[in-house]
Amino acid sequence: MKKEEILLLIEEGEGFKIEFKEQYSSKIVQDIVAFSNSKGGKIFIGVTDNGKIKGQKLTGSLKADIFGLGRNCDPEIEVSVKQENEIIVVEIPEGIDKPYSCSGAYYKRFDAVTQKLTRNETKAIFDSSPNASFDEKPNSKICLADISVQKIKDFYKLAKINYEVGEEKLPNILRSLNLMENNAINNAGVLFFAKEIYSFFLHSQVMLLAFKDYTGTNIFDRKEVRADLLTQFNEAEFFLKRHLSLNAIIETSRRRNVYEIPQKAWREAIANAIIHRDYKMSGTSIQVRVFPDRVEVISPGSLPNGITEKNIGEISSRRNEIIADMFSRLDIVEKAGTGIFRIREAMTDENLELPIFEEKGAFFKIILKRPQGVNVRENVRENVRENVRENVREKLTKTQKNILDLIIKNPKITTAQILEQITVTERTIHRAIEQLKKLKLIKRVGSDREGRWEIL
Repeated sequence: MKKEEILLLIEEGEGFKIEFKEQYSSKIVQDIVAFSNSKGGKIFIGVTDNGKIKGQKLTGSLKADIFGLGRNCDPEIEVSVKQENEIIVVEIPEGIDKPYSCSGAYYKRFDAVTQKLTRNETKAIFDSSPNASFDEKPNSKICLADISVQKIKDFYKLAKINYEVGEEKLPNILRSLNLMENNAINNAGVLFFAKEIYSFFLHSQVMLLAFKDYTGTNIFDRKEVRADLLTQFNEAEFFLKRHLSLNAIIETSRRRNVYEIPQKAWREAIANAIIHRDYKMSGTSIQVRVFPDRVEVISPGSLPNGITEKNIGEISSRRNEIIADMFSRLDIVEKAGTGIFRIREAMTDENLELPIFEEKGAFFKIILKRPQGVNVRENVRENVRENVRENVREKLTKTQKNILDLIIKNPKITTAQILEQITVTERTIHRAIEQLKKLKLIKRVGSDREGRWEIL
């Protein structure tokens, strides 16, 4: 490996196919087994967890020890060991005779974590896992010219990866993120970074719906998002922020603002839908539905073999490992497949009803109940929204529309609270607000802290 490639992998941090070890230990056999049971990977010995290079020298005896670890696995695992600059790189191929074990224990890779499997988990995962998942399959239609450099820059910024992105570096970047192999970009690369996703996948979209009634017949807000996976997530999140109430809770002398359904719960539910979606099911879409009494997140794809509505969350199995790894780099989802547990935990912490998990044919649904007594107050809001939409809404920028929606929902919202909910710079927020004022759409009444907004 070239030094630049190694430095890029270290800068991006540990992931589905990369593990850091500050120094050699025989315990790396667990990672060797985990990579063999997954999609293969590399262990960098001489690098700390936070990516600082400490270095380690490869001696003859150390090399023999590492080879011995692989030979003692069941079945035997052949590894490659090399001194690359200051560090030792142990490369493990994906196994062709899964599952592999060491000392009678089985391990698998989940994002950047090596996790020990129980007997039931081992059986469920390896009985149901295909040889090649949809997200890792090469896409013959796409080339480097179809990849958006700006989307990669935005991804790196969110992931806090300090690396200069340019067109000439695209192959190295895509390979380091497991989005390209043998000069072929895979489906995950398309779904995250293609300039025009719709050109490659007609059915990769999220449908966002809000209903006035409990049965889903009277729609008052609807949006279809045909974009990359990160944009799909962000748009779904903002849609729920717009339609769920934000309440102030006083705890001793402190005040905290919380949504009626915990944000952690629905963030995990949306990410779960994107990560586990069966992208081979044409003519389908992820749906996020808001009802007066509940929120539903529906994803195409039934539960894997061995996983049921009763044991879901006890066994970790991901349909799209590379997509899961990309989301974990952004801290959108928790590592090691604990999303279902976190949804349950978030609802329990706020004394809300436990989430409901349902498998309906070829679809999987997560239901989050809204607390009793919540009034949507959509009659007034909808009248204002419709008037704005009819006259000027189509002329506004995306940021201006989002700010206007937040003000309609909460006239007392502050600029600081707007910044928490819209992922743009503070300068952009202030500029958008000033433009809305010039258009005579809004005005501020009272002070910045105690006042409120009025829709004109």
